[in-house]
Amino acid sequence: MGSGSTLLRLILDSHDNIAIPRETGFMRAYNAHQYVPFKWSGRNWARRMGWTRKELDAELRRFYDHIFSRHAEQQGKERWGDKTPYHTWHVDDMARVFPDAQFVAIVRHPGGCVASNMNRWGQTIRQATDHYRRYNREIARLASAYPDRFAVIRYEDLVLQPEPVLRELLDYLGEDWSDGVLAHHSVQASRGGRRKVEGRVLVDDPIDIARISKWTKTMEDRHRTILRRRLARLGEFYGYEVDDPAVLAPLADGRLVPLGHDIEARVQRYEDLNLREQGSVPIADRFYDPRHIKVRSAENIAALEAKPLPGRLLRTRLAVWSRLPDRLKAVLRPAIRRLRKFLR
Repeated sequence: MGSGSTLLRLILDSHDNIAIPRETGFMRAYNAHQYVPFKWSGRNWARRMGWTRKELDAELRRFYDHIFSRHAEQQGKERWGDKTPYHTWHVDDMARVFPDAQFVAIVRHPGGCVASNMNRWGQTIRQATDHYRRYNREIARLASAYPDRFAVIRYEDLVLQPEPVLRELLDYLGEDWSDGVLAHHSVQASRGGRRKVEGRVLVDDPIDIARISKWTKTMEDRHRTILRRRLARLGEFYGYEVDDPAVLAPLADGRLVPLGHDIEARVQRYEDLNLREQGSVPIADRFYDPRHIKVRSAENIAALEAKPLPGRLLRTRLAVWSRLPDRLKAVLRPAIRRLRKFLR
C-alpha cells in the first residue's frame, strides 16, 4: 500500500489490449479452495476424493481465467491482469497456477510510502515502517526467484519519465505501444463509473510530480529519525537516499525497468539484508488452520478491551506467551487446560 500501485493499474488498464479491474484479492479465495477455512480437516479435502494438487490447480486456473477474461472481453480486450498489494504473498502460487503470468512490482521511496500510509490509514510510524520493510523485502525475494518473469518499477521513475518507463514495461510484457497509457486520467474518466477507487485514488487525476517530495514537508523530525534507522539500508537497495527523495541511483545498466536478474545481482551485493529468506507472512494470507489461527467477533474484542488492564504478573505471562512459537503453543495448550481443570 502507498507505493503507487493503483496509479500503475489505471495506466495499464488504459492500454488497448489490457484490462485490470479494481482489486479482487482472489488469491485468498484460492487459499480457501486449498484449505477450507477454520476446518480441522480442511486441508487436502479434494485429495481425499482423488484430485491431485495439479488437477485442482488446473480447474481453478480455468475458473479464474474465465472470470477475468469475460471482464476483458467486455472492454474489447484480450489480456487480463490483477492488482492487489497483498498478492505479494501469493506469487509462488500464482506462478504455478498461471505458468504464463508475468509479474510487475512497484516500489517507492520509504518516506513517501510511509507518509502515505500514515496519512490515509492512520498507521503509526512503526506500523508503516514495518509494512514497508515486510513487503519490499518480499518483492526483492520474488524478483530474485523469478528472474525472467518479474519486473520492478520505481514510482519516482514512472512519475518523472512516464513514456520511457512505460515503453520498457510494455516491451517486457510483449505489448505494442498504446497512447492511452499516457492519458490514463482521460481514458478512465471517459468510461464513467466511480471517480474514487481503491486507495482513495481519483481516476481522473493526472500524474503529479509534486507527490514525490510532498512527505518531506509534513513528516516530523522524530518520525524521520525512526525512518532513517529502520529503512535506510533497504531504501538504498532500491536506489534511494532516505533523506533526499531526489536521489535515484540506477538499478540496472541502461534501463529504467530492472528485471528479476537485475534485482538478483543487487541481492548478492546486499547480503547483509538476507533478502532470499521469506519473512513472516501476514495472518490473512495464510491457510486458516484452526490449530494456529482463531477468530473473535468485534463485540468480543470490544468486551475484552473494556476490561481493566491485567496486573503486572499477568501482563508478563501474556507477553511471554505471545512470543512463543505456534508449534510450542499447540503442545502447551492441552497441558494448560488439564492443569486448570485439576486446580478447579
